[in-house]
Amino acid sequence: MLGKARKFTDNTHLADSLKITISAVVPFLILMPYEAFNWAFAAAIGAMLTAPVDIPSNKKDKIIGLTVGAFTVPAVTFALSITDGHWYFYPIFVFILFSLSMISVYGHRANMLSFTGLLAASLGLAHSYEGKDLLLHCLMLLLGGLFYLVVSLAFNLIRPKRYVVLQTSECMELTADYLKHRGQLWDKGANIEKITEEQLNIQVHLNEVHENLREYLVRNKANTGNSSNNRRLLVAFSTLVEILEIAVSTSFEHSKLHELFKNKPEVIKSYQQLAYHFAETINDIAYSINLGTKYKSKYDLSKELGEIQLMLNNFVKSGDSDNMVEAVVMFSNVLHYAENQISKIHALEKTLTEKAFTADVEERFKDLEKFLTPVHYRLETLKENLNFTSTIFRHALRLTLTILVGLIISKMFDLLNGYWILLTIVVIMRPGFGLTKQRSFERVIGTVLGGLFAIGLLYLIPNGTVIAYITVLTMIIGYWFSHTDYKVGVTFITMYVVLIYGLLTPNFMDVMIYRIVDTIIGALLAFAANYLLWPSWEFLNVNTHLKKSIEANKEYVKEITLYYNEKGEVTLPYKLARKYAFIEIGNLMASFQRMIQEPKSKQKYRTELYELAVLNHTFLSTAASIGIYVQSHTTTKASEAFNVVMDYTIGNLKQTIALLEDHNNEEIAIIERTENFNLSISYLKGIREYELKKTYSDDKQIQSLMEESVLVIEQLIWLSSLSEKIFKITASIATMKKSEEDASMLSSLRKKIIP
Repeated sequence: MLGKARKFTDNTHLADSLKITISAVVPFLILMPYEAFNWAFAAAIGAMLTAPVDIPSNKKDKIIGLTVGAFTVPAVTFALSITDGHWYFYPIFVFILFSLSMISVYGHRANMLSFTGLLAASLGLAHSYEGKDLLLHCLMLLLGGLFYLVVSLAFNLIRPKRYVVLQTSECMELTADYLKHRGQLWDKGANIEKITEEQLNIQVHLNEVHENLREYLVRNKANTGNSSNNRRLLVAFSTLVEILEIAVSTSFEHSKLHELFKNKPEVIKSYQQLAYHFAETINDIAYSINLGTKYKSKYDLSKELGEIQLMLNNFVKSGDSDNMVEAVVMFSNVLHYAENQISKIHALEKTLTEKAFTADVEERFKDLEKFLTPVHYRLETLKENLNFTSTIFRHALRLTLTILVGLIISKMFDLLNGYWILLTIVVIMRPGFGLTKQRSFERVIGTVLGGLFAIGLLYLIPNGTVIAYITVLTMIIGYWFSHTDYKVGVTFITMYVVLIYGLLTPNFMDVMIYRIVDTIIGALLAFAANYLLWPSWEFLNVNTHLKKSIEANKEYVKEITLYYNEKGEVTLPYKLARKYAFIEIGNLMASFQRMIQEPKSKQKYRTELYELAVLNHTFLSTAASIGIYVQSHTTTKASEAFNVVMDYTIGNLKQTIALLEDHNNEEIAIIERTENFNLSISYLKGIREYELKKTYSDDKQIQSLMEESVLVIEQLIWLSSLSEKIFKITASIATMKKSEEDASMLSSLRKKIIP
């Protein structure tokens, strides 16, 4: 129980919340004895506005990012304050908002800096300062931001390894969850579609965690090279990626296996139990490293595997199946998968539990930097996005106009604390309609609940000191949950805002009412703008993600073909192609998830797109299974049949990409393709057997090599079949689009002819 409580509280979100709270409260503790409330308030605001830029990274990037953030806040405030009241205020206000929004093109840290700047712009007009007072106010904003930098570095010095440990633990938990879902597939009558969708969702999250770990472990090269802990975690991370890849690349015909073992169902049940134990073991390791406790394995996985093998041997002796050979061959593949996973799990246990870790990771991970997503701060990047084809450009324009309208409304109606409208717009407005809609509802609900709770506390507790302590506590909880449960976070943040006003002014009820009104206005403006102003409907973006996923799969298949023909060490291009294939399938699924949050009328081709997402995932799994087999077995030289099938598969993907790019759309959709691909599985086996017999005379050797042929050929046929399905569904969508365009054009012509 204590362990679970510690795991819940000892995480990066709580640490971030504590950093913000300490940075905001300390200025008051220092300056309030001198009755310098305005200075303390400005410093606290400076710290809170700088905090979003504090994303996980190496120390150098953290310092640079937070320093830029600390200077951005007073700079924006100063620029808006000195122009307020002049005719040129609105042009400058619009320029600042649009510029801050556009810097999001430079990646995650730039996006957080943009958020910080927009918050500063929203709060810049909350109070009117001039002359010396303005300079002092901006100075305190800067000092508050720099103080947050000091607090953040202090947290980093106290527990420098905590972030990477927590990320590794989360990576393990997600990997374990993926393996647990694989275990669920062995249930009779399992809902395969639902389980597959959940696995895809897990992969989306895993992609993000993998990228975070790569960034931290590789960017901190000095630590990785010298720290036993970082080297240990780097090896563990690599092993986790391999465990996931083995799982993704291996699939079984569960219903058929249930049928083959209907007279011996305990064999299937025993294996399912082992599959669950894989997940539980990795979860236990994650729990151990998270809490720093001693790890002890609950299960003897190798022993369980041996017992299942014995059960299979007894099954063979009993002759309880009419298709004994097929049953044994299929279940042998299951056991081979289990053997691979047990080997990796044991390696993970050893890596994270052995006392002295001396493994040399320099040579093994010498090319790991190539796996990082590069960020280039080039002016050309900004120029390339200054058009309506860019989602960020449309969002920047939409956000700028919405904030401008919010400002005009607050000034026209002279609303109390009208800047809350602007803050609401900045916080909840996202490029996608679905997330903006969700955040709008959550913010309104959280604001109302938080206000009601705060009023109740102010009526029930007349003691100002107690209220002050509760205010600090609600502040910590608010920022803590804002990352994981936005509605809860907003509830507690609203509570601490109203409680502060309750301590400072008797008319806190007015503050409460206006905060709710302003929040509703801001939410409605954001919601309406995302629907009406150059909306970024996800069905338009999902097409791009689909193309990227198919392109990544095509490059991966190319690399597998090259590797199968040339053998040798696995090349860097092969690893990179595999990485991007996994990332793009995650991006595709994330895009589809965003699409289904949008209005039904905007969910075009939902069924077909979902089917394409699943087909691409299955295609990647099949391709990866061929890649893994080639890596883990001494295969013979690739036959001509292998290359024909792979070339045919790549050709299908190329034509699909051409469809998505709308190149020669009509021709590709209508004209029959000329590839002479009429190879059945028996034909492939015949070719392979003929080639083997020309080279080898020993029957056992032929049998062994034929087993290789059967496994690879089955995957090849399935891979080519998947590529055909992907092409056909994409062609079907292209045909529907063309029909819609033709109908729209015809309707337009009719309106012109018959007014």
